[in-house]
Amino acid sequence: MSDLNDSLQHMGFMQLAMLLGFLATYVLALGGLLHGRARAHSAALAAACAAGFAGFTDPWVHGALLVVFVVAGLGLFVLLSWLLARFVTPAQSFPADAEPAVDGAPQIAQPVALAAAPAGVGEMRWSAVARQSKPT
Repeated sequence: MSDLNDSLQHMGFMQLAMLLGFLATYVLALGGLLHGRARAHSAALAAACAAGFAGFTDPWVHGALLVVFVVAGLGLFVLLSWLLARFVTPAQSFPADAEPAVDGAPQIAQPVALAAAPAGVGEMRWSAVARQSKPT
């Protein structure tokens, strides 16, 4: 670990820029902000930044280890955030106009208006919801 610490102390601007680029694009690739191609491009850029960071670090193994530690640290952060949110927040209550269904799942008594939907889309969505909510 002392060799890794020495490598970290001798980092230059290019290594820090690559590491920052990796962090930003990795989070964008995993998060829900981007979809489809943008997410794939972000993941490819994250891999390129990680490889560039490892390539600019002397020896390259220390750069690769740091990338692994960053990924593990972000995973641990997400896990702890999820556990905190899961066990600290109170149970969600149902709306006042919800009626219990036969199987115990709540059903909304009044349909929700789809104001911004194009003509015909609301009817298709509502008919699909109505088919799913009919008791069998």
